[in-house]
Amino acid sequence: MKHLESGDLTTYYRDHWVEIEPERLARYESMFQWRDGHEALIAPAQIAEGQVIADYGCGPGALAIELARRVGDEGRVIGLDINPTFLEKTQALADQQQLTERVETKLIEDDRIPLPDQSVDRILCKNVLEYVPDPTATIAEFYRVVRPGGIAHVSDSDWGAVIFEPSGERFARIMSAAGVAFRSPLIGRSLYGMFRSAGFSDIQVQVLASADTSGALHPVLTNMASYARLSGQVEESEITAFLDDIDRALKEETYFAVLPQFLVTGRV
Repeated sequence: MKHLESGDLTTYYRDHWVEIEPERLARYESMFQWRDGHEALIAPAQIAEGQVIADYGCGPGALAIELARRVGDEGRVIGLDINPTFLEKTQALADQQQLTERVETKLIEDDRIPLPDQSVDRILCKNVLEYVPDPTATIAEFYRVVRPGGIAHVSDSDWGAVIFEPSGERFARIMSAAGVAFRSPLIGRSLYGMFRSAGFSDIQVQVLASADTSGALHPVLTNMASYARLSGQVEESEITAFLDDIDRALKEETYFAVLPQFLVTGRV
């Protein structure tokens, strides 16, 4: 069974975003597309024309491009990520969509965001804080770079709240082993307190949850299986059985999954 050595596990939560194998990169590009259903995830950020917006952990760029469409010619979007390939893909998308002048990218190299104090009107962070080395420090950085009156908006998962049936106990074991991929797998429930400690005011919290009965979360569950495999904490036979559970549930129309999203918005 292929798995990571114990020494590699301590920083895997970050390392697996710096170096991404082609198969997983393709899966991410498919997963991270902008969809109309995502509107509710960014609505609290109150995006408007003319704003300067930072997209922290922009990935391959789908959200950054959607934001660039909304800010107009007077606005600007800054895609931030630790992966140079993601930044290249973001810039290429901007070029393809004739949004080059509205989008720029910057590489994140440490806990500090590569932006001046009070330089953006909005900073958005979608499903990223669960991977950063110190989310408290990162949220403090959000407070630093947002202008007075501006907004920081985070949406993230909480892997202690995810549901998949009919796998039950097997799913719990897979998720426990997959924890090597996350620095803060329970980040969702901690965001409010972190925003409060950072100094944000008018903090708003929402938890959005919808039932997936069609397999939309199939790529996410597949990722969890791959992380569990790398951890070496479960047998390959159990991982195979879990993947078979998904396929069988979809075929028999008994598949059911819920991945709540915790949305926290604060004003400087």
